[in-house]
Amino acid sequence: MKDGEICIMAFLIAVVLACPFGYVDAAPVNQSSKTMLNSISICITNCAQCHDLVGEIFAHRKCSRDCVARKGALPPDCTNPATIKEYLQLKNLLLNPA
Repeated sequence: MKDGEICIMAFLIAVVLACPFGYVDAAPVNQSSKTMLNSISICITNCAQCHDLVGEIFAHRKCSRDCVARKGALPPDCTNPATIKEYLQLKNLLLNPA
């Protein structure tokens, strides 16, 4: 082995010994935070699906912002008009008929 290769090997061994588990978490995340993030993710996914189903009259950006503000509570259900009525831009439908 050359001197450069020995230095690299020594460095790698030192890194492995300093970090016996192979990784270090940047910050601890408790279970409730994971649950909240999962709820927000599901809510935003539902917003995107509603936009795909309903089309341009569905305000998916407003829906996504509300998901974050509400921490994932009250996700929209595309098959339930009561849960998506605040995101429907019906005036756009009337102004721009197909």
